[in-house]
Amino acid sequence: MGRGVFAGCAFRTGQVIEVCPVLVLAPDVQERSLGVLSDYVFKWGEDAGRLAVALGYGSLYNHSNNPNAAFVCRLLRGEIVFRALRPIVAGEQILIDYQWGEKDYRAFS
Repeated sequence: MGRGVFAGCAFRTGQVIEVCPVLVLAPDVQERSLGVLSDYVFKWGEDAGRLAVALGYGSLYNHSNNPNAAFVCRLLRGEIVFRALRPIVAGEQILIDYQWGEKDYRAFS
């Protein structure tokens, strides 16, 4: 799975895990041109035509089809908020659904 983030404490359902500022990349930057960094970007913007790198631990959460956390992009604030979807115990890996396309899922299976 690559890098990952593990809970340092327990989280309740709905509790904020982390609020991460993002660095929005220039409009002409294409995901395929980023090399290994492409594994760490989020789609960004109204039409998700831009890319952003989440600071903090934001870009290190691993993907799962059965996530225990979710994220919301706050475009105007330039941040991503991660919240627990269910109770998470200390030491458990925090997993999110990156909402990738089918091709992206196959690349990591």
